[in-house]
Amino acid sequence: MAPATSKASTPKAKAAPTAGVKKAVRPAKKGKKGKASVAMTKMQAYFKENRSKYEKLEFKEQQKKLGEDWKKSSENPKNQA
Repeated sequence: MAPATSKASTPKAKAAPTAGVKKAVRPAKKGKKGKASVAMTKMQAYFKENRSKYEKLEFKEQQKKLGEDWKKSSENPKNQA
C-alpha cells in the first residue's frame, strides 16, 4: 500500500502581484459617472429633508411627489446650469 499524502504538506506559491500586464487606472470621479453620483447624493439628501411634507402618503406616492419637487428644485444640479 502507498503512504497517504496530506494537502498541507506542499503549499503552492502565489504569483507575484507585479507579474503580468498592469491595467491602466482611471482617475477617480472624472466624467459622467462622477457628476451623476454627486447629483444622486444631493437628490437623496433633498428627499430625506423634505419627506415630512408628504408623510401621510404611501412611500411610492411620496417618492413620486418628491421627484416632481426635485425636478423643479434650485438644489438640482441640472437646474443650476
